[in-house]
Amino acid sequence: MVGVVGWQLSVMGPEPGSHAPMEICALNNTTLRADGHQDEIYDKTREGDPLVTFGGGDTVRVEKARGRWQKFRGVWSDEMETRGTFGDFDGDGYIDLALFYSQHDTGDSPADNMITHEVHYGPLATDLSSARTGTIRMSYGSFVSGVRATDVNHDGRAELHIFQSTGDGTERHYVGRQDGDDISAGLDQAIGGYTTGGWHRLKLGWLDLGTCHDAPKPKATGR
Repeated sequence: MVGVVGWQLSVMGPEPGSHAPMEICALNNTTLRADGHQDEIYDKTREGDPLVTFGGGDTVRVEKARGRWQKFRGVWSDEMETRGTFGDFDGDGYIDLALFYSQHDTGDSPADNMITHEVHYGPLATDLSSARTGTIRMSYGSFVSGVRATDVNHDGRAELHIFQSTGDGTERHYVGRQDGDDISAGLDQAIGGYTTGGWHRLKLGWLDLGTCHDAPKPKATGR
């Protein structure tokens, strides 16, 4: 068995780990550590195209991992974009992947074309797929420009923040939470609206998941 980001895998595919889930914590707001000290997830822009670096040195980017999955073959398009983020959405101690594949806006009115809106529950394989998946329930099928995960209420279950196009250069902010085997998002009123990209100023991120004990300390500032 080889340990990877918050999961275990075998030659035959993903399966539950042989040990209890290990710590998930933040080194900083753009770097998440899972499975102890072995593996890290980097998402510098926090838009939803993170890079996973495994303890053994291998890396995989969410957008590229899509190309390894049978279900995506034949549906690729230059008009489509992938967005994904990691968090423990079901609270079992293993890292999960929330994944979207939707059509980018081509004009004022967003296209209603979201092929994928699903959560892959850990343990995950090195292509970021899993044996257990669920649906992310959305009210609209428009373009998802960005996703982030937080645990603001510190209940051990991550919230899924989705920034979704509403046309005319605007986006709305929805929050998804675990609902049975799925995640429900956008079924209630949006919690905020922005011009395109305006949500980047929000300080949402992995620090609220808990800071790693060996994370760099903030530098002191003089008076």
